[in-house]
Amino acid sequence: MKSWVGRRVIKTGMAVFITAFICHLIELPPTFAVITAIVTTEPTAADSIKKGLIRLPAAALGAIFAIAADFVFGQNALTYALVAMLTIIVCSKLRLDTGTLVATLTAVAMIPGTTDHAFIDFITRISSTSIGIFVSTFVNFFLLPPRFGPILSKRVDYLFAHSGTSLQSIIEEHLSGSIKDRTIFYRQLQNDLMKASELIQFQHDEWKYRDSCEFERRSFNYLQKKLDYLHFILFHIGKLSYIRLNQTLSDSEQNLLHQIGQSFSAILKDPYHQVTTYHYTQIELIKQQKLKYPHSDTFINQICHELLSLQKIISELTEVTSDERRFSIEEEKYPTYIFKKEAISE
Repeated sequence: MKSWVGRRVIKTGMAVFITAFICHLIELPPTFAVITAIVTTEPTAADSIKKGLIRLPAAALGAIFAIAADFVFGQNALTYALVAMLTIIVCSKLRLDTGTLVATLTAVAMIPGTTDHAFIDFITRISSTSIGIFVSTFVNFFLLPPRFGPILSKRVDYLFAHSGTSLQSIIEEHLSGSIKDRTIFYRQLQNDLMKASELIQFQHDEWKYRDSCEFERRSFNYLQKKLDYLHFILFHIGKLSYIRLNQTLSDSEQNLLHQIGQSFSAILKDPYHQVTTYHYTQIELIKQQKLKYPHSDTFINQICHELLSLQKIISELTEVTSDERRFSIEEEKYPTYIFKKEAISE
């Protein structure tokens, strides 16, 4: 069920239920409140509070435009178009961009139910919208607070594993002479990396309103470091994608590149990024191979240069991971989702 019903889905359902219940209780139309509750449920409590302060005045502007346009033009297609356009333009000019969606939805949804009592309509709609905003903020803050740690840890492991697969695939395609677009691996990884970085920012925003322990913050700093290293790794994967095969490779050269590609892939896929003696042996062979081709424009020289640069990053990553793992073993309160217990006990 977790793959279908996450925390945000549950929070949205709870926000809609509470909002509709309150509206029925005080005899207000629930439509506007429910729409608002759905679109204002944010990933973090910080976002709900910050954006809620913008959405309230934006919704008020949308309600004013809806009532005014209905009074002048009546309920027709022109009214809907004008209300939507005016709401978007004014929200943009007043820098209420965060509230534009809520304001526009509220405004156009208000038109069919408008009566001759403009002021009462305005108060009713704003009250309903405000209830939706307040309830979604309340649910976000107090019920099922987000846990970004386990999500981010899994995302980081996935990114490193995917990076290992992509690196090996790029090398294999070079060796096979494939003309496929190798940059597709790099672009997809960059997009996934940006999404993972958003989770870091979400957690930092959440900490503005919630307490956190020293070990939780340390674990996030460690994950941030891993993402930083991944950024450098992707830089070299991107450069490997653009290298042009401009020479014929011997069987030994192809075998060496094939073996080192597999070795790098295994290190990146390993959550602890352990480097074997065999890998160091392969790296020495790469250094020797690079010396055979001193001209920087040859394929072997370029690919060996990128692989050796990648090795420097891997060495630092391995050391940082080893230190953090050792610390996690010594401290019982360290989050267990970073290094799984069964792996640590081996």
